[in-house]
Amino acid sequence: MLLAGAALTATACGASGPPSLFESGKVSVGAKNDQPGTGVVHTYKFSGFDITVAQQILKAVGAEPDFGIVPSEDRGAVLTEKKKDLVVATFSITVERMKKLDFAGPYASTYQGIMVRKGDHRIRKPDDLFGKRVCTWPGTTSVTTLEGPQYSRIAVYERPDASSCIEDLKVKKVADAVSTDQMILYGFTQENPDLRVVPDLTYGSANHYGIAMDKGHRKDCLRLRDALRDYVGSNSWSHDFSTSLWSIPKADATWETDYKPRVETIDALSCRDQPRT
Repeated sequence: MLLAGAALTATACGASGPPSLFESGKVSVGAKNDQPGTGVVHTYKFSGFDITVAQQILKAVGAEPDFGIVPSEDRGAVLTEKKKDLVVATFSITVERMKKLDFAGPYASTYQGIMVRKGDHRIRKPDDLFGKRVCTWPGTTSVTTLEGPQYSRIAVYERPDASSCIEDLKVKKVADAVSTDQMILYGFTQENPDLRVVPDLTYGSANHYGIAMDKGHRKDCLRLRDALRDYVGSNSWSHDFSTSLWSIPKADATWETDYKPRVETIDALSCRDQPRT
């Protein structure tokens, strides 16, 4: 009887929770492949600020990332279906997403903006978009923002991905503008010098990018949060951001204030089922 009881106790202890995502030292990470500056693939190699953040934060917890491509609309599904351990893909932390996923973040914050052809100066203020065709893509908060009643006079349409919207704006000229987060748009201009971000024109509230995981790994999430707090508080964040997204410091003198998250925001949004108020 004593042996049976001991076995039951051992089983109960062993079943107290899932193994750590970092246990093997290798973590599968979903990332973007078509966003220069944040997440892009060239000659089979991932690069961008998302990629650097994942590498830095996982290194701090004794693991390394194994990157794989994830489309915007699949970022949540690859986690809940256990196809990826983490997603680091300019994935905004929202109240709805926090109900299904855990986030460590933000590691950067940005508002939604507008990108146009370099020689096009028709769009300077919000009203200038009325009647214009604006391209976005599925699975992003940008679509939701521009679907608001105050923007009903903007002809918003979706293409499958960012590359398709860029093609419409650059070559086919089907679009008058492309809209998504300013941080992403500035990255696009680094590989497309014939495009530009409209300065001082933003929409909606701030988007806070987080490192996402499925529910049930709260201890791992807290470790990532602590590592992220240290990273953001060090000089490494500014160095890595300005290296990957060099077009932003070039255009914005207050870029650190505008894009660097505060520790209080990290604490309010990390590893919670809803934001701390």
